[in-house]
Amino acid sequence: MKRPIFALCAVLLALAIVCPIAVRAQGMPIDSLMGRLSPQFGNPFILSDLKTLIPNYANQRVWGLAVGDFSNDSLPDLGISVYNIAGPKNKVTVFLFQNIGGNHFKKVLERQVAYQESPIEVGLLAEGSVLTIIQKTADAHWYQEGFSIEDGDLVLVDHYETEKQDIPGKKVRSIGHETYRNYETLQSRETYYTGATGESMLNMKYITFPSYRRLKNVYPGYGYGMSDTTTAFMLEGLGLRRNASDLSIRNAVTSYDEDYLYFSISVNDDHIVGNQPKDEANDRVSLWFDTRTNADRRVKSKVDGFPTFRNTPDSTIFNLTFVLPAAAGHLTRLLYSSEAPLSADEEEAKKGIKAMMTYDTVDGGRVTGYTLRARIPFAFFGYETNPVNAYERGGPRGEASIDSSTQPTGGLDRSELEDAPSMGFTAIVYDVDDAAHPQEVKSQATSNFKINDPSTLGTLILEPSTKFYGEVWPTYTEVVRSGLTRAGF
Repeated sequence: MKRPIFALCAVLLALAIVCPIAVRAQGMPIDSLMGRLSPQFGNPFILSDLKTLIPNYANQRVWGLAVGDFSNDSLPDLGISVYNIAGPKNKVTVFLFQNIGGNHFKKVLERQVAYQESPIEVGLLAEGSVLTIIQKTADAHWYQEGFSIEDGDLVLVDHYETEKQDIPGKKVRSIGHETYRNYETLQSRETYYTGATGESMLNMKYITFPSYRRLKNVYPGYGYGMSDTTTAFMLEGLGLRRNASDLSIRNAVTSYDEDYLYFSISVNDDHIVGNQPKDEANDRVSLWFDTRTNADRRVKSKVDGFPTFRNTPDSTIFNLTFVLPAAAGHLTRLLYSSEAPLSADEEEAKKGIKAMMTYDTVDGGRVTGYTLRARIPFAFFGYETNPVNAYERGGPRGEASIDSSTQPTGGLDRSELEDAPSMGFTAIVYDVDDAAHPQEVKSQATSNFKINDPSTLGTLILEPSTKFYGEVWPTYTEVVRSGLTRAGF
């Protein structure tokens, strides 16, 4: 769930109302909040833990506060941002303390956050089980990250970023760019808008698929697979869809090895149609790719900073459609299209595309859907080698993606788009319930996709071995795993 940027105003306003004089000076001493916090935590002794858990306690001044059940255990946890009046003048420190049994606090996050002019530019917001840190990094640039505690681990749930850029000499004086990424649901959103009016120029909603090396152990909390039983990405036949069992994506994941991309897509479908003479009369799965790796795929060009969006297909767009057979097994009907003819090497690589379908059943054999598994050679897309190789830096290093001196729990590297090769990708599932009426088709995608408009494709990220989609700081198991790694296991 996105926590909109205007929520910061409410957080800062609330703090200013509580301490209007202190906000203009140096913030509030932590001890001055004890009376306000004690009723929320019940046990007054738990708050005394802060004196030992927060360094330089006497010099710290409070600028942000959030109380919520961030660990989903029915006990209130505490987020707090403090400014050290004897320390650096452009940073606050954000802490997250987990309430353990109502008896004591455990520190799960300690992060220094820079501000531009005032510590009040760093805000905290509690919503559900998520603590969001909101930060102003420049006059027209805001950034926020949401965290939750899952099984003792600190997990990055989502992030949101918005910024504006002035365009001199243009009728539109500034352009805004907004991005949102959820590491749990894999849903993403990206918007370009006019800075003066906020009018949308390009608005995309899509799934971001992280693709890990095959057989890699992905630690819980990192983004991995997606599931969507909603109608958010229904492209056609919405009125024909009875419910999620009629058509929905139960699970979709992707992985890779040195030579192939792999896909596994499980579909909820209570009536499967296959092996019909006409392709369009069958259930099928279509995969769309944009192999324009790591470029800003949605922007065709920029003249004086003003973007022209890429909304017509070109030679980097590929489509593969797998037509379902009448029974489980290997698929033999593959439809292919591209804007440019395949080269001789790509034609040869196409022979290496393989797929098979299995039925999903319950109650002793009742079919509830199917799973399509496919492999596609990188050479089919014109790559001489797996693009991830250029980004590899060896095995997992166990480094924190922030200063480890301010983060007590370690963690592996988060994958930003510039740190890993990415390509455009959208999967579309077509459901035909009556072969005699193929026009009555339902389709669900993994983006708000429009055929012949590459800007509406989603994203697939090939994660190097040192990178993961999201961030997790294991508080217990990472210590064990690191010890086993050092021991040679």
